[in-house]
Amino acid sequence: MIIKVRENLELRVRVPEEAEESFAVIDKNREHLRKYLPWVDSTKSAEDIKQVIIKWQNAFEDKSEVVVGIYFDNKYAGNMGLHDINKNNNSAEIGYWLAENYQGKGIMADCVRALTDYGFNELDLNRIFICCVTENRKSRAVPERLGYIQEGILQDGIRLYEIYHDVVMYGMVKRNWVK
Repeated sequence: MIIKVRENLELRVRVPEEAEESFAVIDKNREHLRKYLPWVDSTKSAEDIKQVIIKWQNAFEDKSEVVVGIYFDNKYAGNMGLHDINKNNNSAEIGYWLAENYQGKGIMADCVRALTDYGFNELDLNRIFICCVTENRKSRAVPERLGYIQEGILQDGIRLYEIYHDVVMYGMVKRNWVK
């Protein structure tokens, strides 16, 4: 699956052969990513990434998760996904990260818009939500820019490297989504 976001930007389902490239980007951005993502320290090799990509492929096939790579000018720039797809409630959570050198180009807002469209129109979801650590202003700006509604704060909603952080939840329902 490929979603064309704009001329030089697309989302593609990950394949195991991309594990080396993915690991190189993660390794280069370790300090940047570690601030808000719990999996960074446990990602120690391309083989770790390969196993995760295989898991994502299986989840894509059974429609329980859609994880895609973000490609800017045909270079891997980050990941995002519709996670924990709940078929009873027709809901899912969007999660995302972007390598530091790609930030500030409007990439993530455009990608979240495209993945939201995909979730509502292709997967027939009714609700999509995004959770961000409250201190992560750059991440919070994405759903705010796209009209997601701040629904609340989860106290100590995530534990990152033995420290609890509050999490802000943003939501969008299909009837309120404007392309």
